[in-house]
Amino acid sequence: MIPMAKITGKILVTFTLLILCGTLFIVNNTSTTVKANGTLNIVASISIVADFASQIGDGLFSVPSIVSGVENPHIYEPTPSEIELVATSDLFIRLGLEDLEPWVDAVLLANPTVPVLSLVNNSMMRFDPLIDANNPHVWLDPNTAKIMVENIYNEISNIDPSNNATYIGNRDNYLGELDNLLADISTAAIEFSGLKVVVHHPAFLYLFDLLGIERVATIEEHEGEEPSAEHIAEVIQAIIAENASIIINQPQLAEEEIIEIARDTGILITELTPLLGIIDENGYVLPNGSLIESYIDMILFNLEALRNPYEPSAANLSWYWWTLVGFGSASFVGTLFTVFIVRSKKPSYR
Repeated sequence: MIPMAKITGKILVTFTLLILCGTLFIVNNTSTTVKANGTLNIVASISIVADFASQIGDGLFSVPSIVSGVENPHIYEPTPSEIELVATSDLFIRLGLEDLEPWVDAVLLANPTVPVLSLVNNSMMRFDPLIDANNPHVWLDPNTAKIMVENIYNEISNIDPSNNATYIGNRDNYLGELDNLLADISTAAIEFSGLKVVVHHPAFLYLFDLLGIERVATIEEHEGEEPSAEHIAEVIQAIIAENASIIINQPQLAEEEIIEIARDTGILITELTPLLGIIDENGYVLPNGSLIESYIDMILFNLEALRNPYEPSAANLSWYWWTLVGFGSASFVGTLFTVFIVRSKKPSYR
């Protein structure tokens, strides 16, 4: 049965879209004005795509994204202002994957005249036995990212040929940076090859294949749902049988199950991200507390996170120990108070 909250949310989004359909002619006129002013108004579905497009338009325009990075794109529902942002764009760039961006098709119903560039096709995806389906997280392979960048360049240069010299220079510079990133991954593969891990969500198939890392299980059974007790037991059995070393979590997902499994099995934890917009709390690639806002920094962050797994008791359960200390202190004080009361009421035999 579909939860009532999800049904209500989808009805609300659909109703909003229908309202926005009445403003389409105004939206299209706004888009024409933007083009006349010489500045492209490009919007992306997720932060990764926005970064790729921003690299092409460096010096000429920036690109906002609907899903910033800390949200889960599989279940995200855009706000009315975000729907309008798409409607006023000269180009909307999406991955083009229904399972990953289920909200996009509904948004485009509000303005079918907005030009759309879809970056992913079926030939880019591979079958993933962990989920018994094609894995949509293809951008985590920089080789595929290079194809996306080329396609974005082609589309933008067609829309704005007058700035093609800038676009082609930006493209070539960025493709060179992605080649350097692939060289870093090849070097890291020497270090990580043969490593066995469990993943919370099956986002890292393509990156792990480049690194020689084997995924033995996934904690998530179904998108957006808690895993069953039977499934958790199977994951624990896989950890023991395969001698897995690390559980891979994501900042976009809860970690309660991760901590419990790690405590039960002694496995280490680390946190990788498939999206931008998270904080580099440990200063792996940026100063402590900085936001990871580029694709290259994200991949480098993930490599460093793999090098620095941690124990849940040390990194995640400090609240647990402070709670014990708090209860212990309260208990100790309570005991002293009780003893004092008892002694004060003790009858005198003088």
